[in-house]
Formats: sequence, structure tokens, C-alpha cells
Amino acid sequence: MISSFGGKESLGPDDIFPTLSNIRRTLAGEWPPEKLVHVVEKLQCRAQGENGVAIRVSGSFIVGNQFLICGDGVQVEGLPHFRDLSVDIPSKRVGTFQEQFIVEPGNIIGRYFITRQELYIVQ
Repeated sequence: MISSFGGKESLGPDDIFPTLSNIRRTLAGEWPPEKLVHVVEKLQCRAQGENGVAIRVSGSFIVGNQFLICGDGVQVEGLPHFRDLSVDIPSKRVGTFQEQFIVEPGNIIGRYFITRQELYIVQ
């Protein structure tokens, strides 16, 4: 897997995990007990290559305590519906993001792998 952020590419889990952890620490600052949360506001999928899928998401970073998906017509099983939480995103927004994943099938039916991930953050 390749992850790209700020023009720097990270390759493999031993390189990617510390890079993403550092990005989260930098963005989160000193906010205990709340943390930096992704709020997915738009989600798009399209075919990629012969068997893959490209998934694009965009949204906001807020200070909170749970991952949220709130795009029109999008509901994730097991997560609360955004309308039920009464979160004021504009007042809690600390930045925005755009992210793209390329997902390719593995060699076992039903197994997929993220082969490329790009993350763009705007503050």
C-alpha cells in the first residue's frame, strides 16, 4: 500500500502508520478527552481499472468523540445517524480534508486491499 500526504509517499504499514499518527497528533493538538474526528460529508465511488474501485471522500475535521458520516443518502450500519446527534459542524470545524482510496480485489473471494491512499488536508 502507498499513502501520499504533502508530496511525501509512504510505503507499507511500517512507514504509513507512523506517518498517519504524526499527522493526527499535529492536527489534534492538546484536546483531551476529545479527539480529532473525521466527518464524511461527501462520498463517491467509481470503477478503477479492471476490477478495482476508487473511493473519494471529503469532509471536515472537528473536535469530538466519534467518527461521523453525514452525507445526503448515506447511512452506515452501526453508526448513529448524523441528524440524531445535533452536532454543529461549522462551529466545531478545525479543518477540511479530501481523501481517495484505490481498492483492489485480493486472491480470496470477498477480500479487498487498499492499494493507494491520498490525503489532502486544508486548515
